[in-house]
Amino acid sequence: MAEIVLKLEKVTKTYIMGQNRSAGKAYNAIRKYHKKYESICAKNDEKLEKKMGKTLERAQTAFAKEKYELAYKTITGKNLKKNLKDKGVVVHALNGVDLEIKKGEMIAIMGPSGSGKSTLLNALGLIDDVSSGKVYIDGILASKLKAGKLPEIRAKKLGFVFQSYNLIPTLSALENVMLALRYSGAGRGERRKKAEEALKLVGLGDRMKHTPNELSGGQRQRVAIARSLVNEPAVIFGDELTGELDTKTSTEIMNLLIALNKKKGQTFIIVTHNPEVAKMCQRTIRMRDGKIVK
Repeated sequence: MAEIVLKLEKVTKTYIMGQNRSAGKAYNAIRKYHKKYESICAKNDEKLEKKMGKTLERAQTAFAKEKYELAYKTITGKNLKKNLKDKGVVVHALNGVDLEIKKGEMIAIMGPSGSGKSTLLNALGLIDDVSSGKVYIDGILASKLKAGKLPEIRAKKLGFVFQSYNLIPTLSALENVMLALRYSGAGRGERRKKAEEALKLVGLGDRMKHTPNELSGGQRQRVAIARSLVNEPAVIFGDELTGELDTKTSTEIMNLLIALNKKKGQTFIIVTHNPEVAKMCQRTIRMRDGKIVK
């Protein structure tokens, strides 16, 4: 059985837009209680862990249904006076998401605008912290790491390919890829060798010295892909990585990813609006209203 490289357990991400004191107090109370719950989990006190887990789940369910007074009372045992002046919107970008992704899978994430696709990608990629729940990266409970540890985990375990390429225009293709190895601890000679191998792997062995403005859109995306895989990460994320490409070039890029997936067993997670891109993936996760619906 293939090992699990990414796992989410009851992950939520909430944004409180504007002044809503009731929601804010309930939200803060839940987060504080959640930290206590996790400290109990670490002590292996099964009885107390089970009790606190049920309380936490009831409060989170009430909060998700916008019953902030009930959520606050569930956690604290105290009444929260409803503030008639509360304004603003509470957005549940992720609402109790459970997900497992195995090594070597090639997955598409789809859904309408505002469904939570990008928020899910940011949570999986440790770009944004979650409000509650657990995020495991290659067996590491990454959602509870200190902020100072996250850049190293992202650099060594995760790769990213963006719609707009995010290449440095003054650097060559080779230098852009070498830049991704700055946290690896390797010397300049080794970084250069690995970057050259990555560029050859994506078919750009003869374009290493070219800057981004000397490359086509498809070639720039190939550089971005080489940069994402040069550290041999556990997972590579693509955020609308074919969004700025024509149909022919999009197909070429997806065929490249499929080849890398088969050759290296690389795990890819791709957010896309394009059903043709999703069809080329092994599995499609569909989202709506912050939840995985299929």
